[in-house]
Amino acid sequence: MKKHSVIIDCDTGTDDAVAIIAALGSEELDIRAITTVCGNVDLAYTAANTLNLVRMLGFDTPVARGAERPLLRDITQLRASDKEAPGGFGTHGQTGMGNVRLMESSDSFYEKNAVETIYEQAVQCKGELEIIALGPQTNLALALNVYPELKRMIKCIYFMGGAVEGGNSSAVAEFNIFFDPEAAKIVFGSGIPLVMVGLDVTLRAVLSDSDCNGIRGIGTTASDIAADLLDFMRMRRDVYKGEDVVMHDALAVMAICRPEYLRTHDYYVDVECAGTYTYGHTYVQKSTRFSNNMPNCRVALDVDSGAFAAWMKNCIRQCAASGTMDKKVLEA
Repeated sequence: MKKHSVIIDCDTGTDDAVAIIAALGSEELDIRAITTVCGNVDLAYTAANTLNLVRMLGFDTPVARGAERPLLRDITQLRASDKEAPGGFGTHGQTGMGNVRLMESSDSFYEKNAVETIYEQAVQCKGELEIIALGPQTNLALALNVYPELKRMIKCIYFMGGAVEGGNSSAVAEFNIFFDPEAAKIVFGSGIPLVMVGLDVTLRAVLSDSDCNGIRGIGTTASDIAADLLDFMRMRRDVYKGEDVVMHDALAVMAICRPEYLRTHDYYVDVECAGTYTYGHTYVQKSTRFSNNMPNCRVALDVDSGAFAAWMKNCIRQCAASGTMDKKVLEA
């Protein structure tokens, strides 16, 4: 089997961490590097969360630090709105990992930053590099601005973000796009093939309590960490009436590994960066009645939720065999 050569670009919070575990256990992916970005929490946390998680699982995958803030947005205002989430601690907790503590790694971050790492891997992969973007697209936009030739060097970008209808950060905007819409607009206009896995499908990727208990029962470091994160998400749901156990980011990983589990359609998609009420909205043009814009994005519209849950659990099970750790080493 020829594996997909990928970079995972992420703002590691709770479901991002579960997605990384699944990706590390996926037999379809050759993860060349992981780049980190500010998003769910500040970069100091998202970068450390990623490095600690990957090393704790026994992988030596390079982890690079990326953008500390959106291109234009006031991050202070964004953080203030997140504190209004149920429980007052934000969706992912103060550090992004809920109440889960990871063993701190003594390893260093990759010597190159996210932009340089993306370009380096694009050169090495000779047109075969694909990117799985699980957070705001700031790193990708910066890389495209510094190295315009990347438009011809990246095979595809699979990203969790946007929505055909609705939002979770405003009435019409999804968080990853809303956090840095100017960056997303650059990516949408790049000409790179895109696959959008938005709220229309990710809100259907909900793990049941039985699914969560099944992951706990695997009994490896990878499954224990995933189960602890899922327990936090269940507590957030049950105690604080927050979001359900929704696997937004893992679904974007599945999109490259098991595209047959998704129903998609090609549309022209752009990002609204000016409207008072629609800022960060992903405009999905379903009709050519008012415009002749050509499709630039494959948009996921439906998902086989049962097949997704089974795929994810299997990847988590396989993660232990891929890394070097085989026992729980979480700190009390």
